[in-house]
Amino acid sequence: MIIWQGKGVLGVVIPFIFLVVGQIGLDATMGEGYYSSHSWAPAACLALSAVVIWVLGRELNKRPVRELIDPKTQQKVILKEKHTMFWIPLQYFAWLVLVFASYMYFKDNLPKL
Repeated sequence: MIIWQGKGVLGVVIPFIFLVVGQIGLDATMGEGYYSSHSWAPAACLALSAVVIWVLGRELNKRPVRELIDPKTQQKVILKEKHTMFWIPLQYFAWLVLVFASYMYFKDNLPKL
């Protein structure tokens, strides 16, 4: 189950798109199976998607708030759209994607104990 607010679902969609395009592109240019045989390829795709998520999240979440006044109580009501994935603001979800990219790279490249 995926939980998001606003455009937070892009935190999952963008890495998926980067992984699919990366696999198709690398396999087409470098030969069939290149993407799956090199651990740096999916890690690089995820790292690039994390950069895009970070920039997009910062832009979406820094939009100005809208202040309204309730006519009955004369109190301010502040409206601000949130863009989150699993209750994490989209720009910070990018760090989670980057940690997963690091895991994808290092899981096959660390020496065995």
